[in-house]
Amino acid sequence: MNIDIHELNRIIADFVQVGYMQAVKVYDPPQDKVRKSEVKKWLRIANLDQRKFDRLVKAEIIKPFRVGTGRNSPFFYSKKEIKQAFSMAAIGETINNSRINDYRSED
Repeated sequence: MNIDIHELNRIIADFVQVGYMQAVKVYDPPQDKVRKSEVKKWLRIANLDQRKFDRLVKAEIIKPFRVGTGRNSPFFYSKKEIKQAFSMAAIGETINNSRINDYRSED
């Protein structure tokens, strides 16, 4: 498997950001939360794909959580969990694409 230096740089940068977001989650938990109703706006700001987010939610890789005990308590997502899921999906895609390219080069 060959990973180009730019792809490796992107992967490392993504996980550095996930580490930072984990620290934010620990030291300032309210900053990690994004309301379900505001997640589309946050995805745009974070430059993350809405369709990929929807697929990750459908696959239950990203799960909303309720804040409060009431039936009408709002749902939230963790920004760190969203970013981490996107980063892991990107690595999976990179590995998959590399395997496809390796398979093609064998022909």
